Amino acid sequence: MGRNAGMTLLEILLTLGLLGILLGIALPDLDHWTEAVRARQITRSLATQIALARSTAAARQQWVSLCPTVDQLRCGGSWQQGSMMFSDRNGDRRVNQDDEVIRLHGPLPAGETLQWRAFGSRPYLQVEPSGFMRHQSGNFTWCPASREVRFARQLVVNATGRVRLSRDSDGDGIDEDSAGNPLTCP
Repeated sequence: MGRNAGMTLLEILLTLGLLGILLGIALPDLDHWTEAVRARQITRSLATQIALARSTAAARQQWVSLCPTVDQLRCGGSWQQGSMMFSDRNGDRRVNQDDEVIRLHGPLPAGETLQWRAFGSRPYLQVEPSGFMRHQSGNFTWCPASREVRFARQLVVNATGRVRLSRDSDGDGIDEDSAGNPLTCP
């Protein structure tokens, strides 16, 4: 008699059960990993936008504005709805006929939040032809859709336009804001 190369029903059930247990252990870690990657992606994108605004302003010797936008035509709305960067020749924070839209960013995925808090409560950033921010400093705080505060990040922008990323300085697993307080996700 020849030997059967198949598997028994019991062997298949044991294999599927073991696979289910392993997936159950691995999937929560995968979710945490993807949220951490998303946090890095958002903060790097913001830092890149600010660096581009600074270099464009200095190279063109003109104002550059960065603001939230709902319709990608004018400033307004919230940062998670999208943003636009444009040359702002007269510094009025409006896209006029002689201004050029440099970059558009679409909305964030549903549930993610991005807040800009600035000196003077200005809802925008403006870069002078020198490459410095126009009398403002502030910070962007990003929170994931899960509201897991350990994945929240803050990008701090100083008056010269330099940026730094929040970090967990006390080792509790939560980054601190620019004042040293733990970040929160409302």
